[in-house]
Amino acid sequence: MTNSTKYHFSDFTRENYRKLLRLAKSKYNFSQFTESQIADGSILWRHDVDYSPQSALKLAEIESQEGIKSTFFVLFHSEFYNLLEKVNIDCFKNISKLGHEIGLHFDASFFNVQDITSLEKYLNIESTFLGEILNEKIKAFSFHNPFEFELGCNENTYAGLINTYAKRFHKEIGYCSDSNGYWRHKRLEDVLTEGEFRSLQVLTHPEWWQDEILSPKQRVLRCIEGRSENVITNYENFLKLHGRSDIDW
Repeated sequence: MTNSTKYHFSDFTRENYRKLLRLAKSKYNFSQFTESQIADGSILWRHDVDYSPQSALKLAEIESQEGIKSTFFVLFHSEFYNLLEKVNIDCFKNISKLGHEIGLHFDASFFNVQDITSLEKYLNIESTFLGEILNEKIKAFSFHNPFEFELGCNENTYAGLINTYAKRFHKEIGYCSDSNGYWRHKRLEDVLTEGEFRSLQVLTHPEWWQDEILSPKQRVLRCIEGRSENVITNYENFLKLHGRSDIDW
């Protein structure tokens, strides 16, 4: 069996993403993390934007076309994109304009967080700043690559933010994730079709969903190459704008 078959590479196209949304709509009612109670028959759909705001906007547009609202969690400390670049800020603002919610994707290891006091301190700093630069009220957060301490943080809220790793979202309803570009637990299509969970949380990472069939490694390389090309283009445009020469050997 090839990796393409074993890891369902063909699942991760934007065309198939639309099909999965439609399947989900036929089985569940889309809800938000900010709702006080999660009723039976609800599905919570979230995106942790680790690599690509541009891919996030693509999925947001598809969801908007399908009449679906989800939550996009923004990461300050990505090695693949600079949140403060205008092109990325604009992506997240456009996602918000489509009616989706914006949350904080929080990397506790960046601050070496080991206790609740520190956790709430840095959650407050990042969520406040994110809200200011996007002109948004940040209401929820998700952990980025959580370790033992973060996985033990299962209260409903911290620093006034809804915790997507709370017990009620991870223990009391079903869960399906595409982490690292493949189905870590069970294939989403099967989860939706079989309907074994009365309610469900789905986590996607937008970089894994592309127009054509690619391996997870190819999808990562696409993000890297796209960022590289954008940096080069920006530099060349800067030189032209200021009437300067692009000098090489």
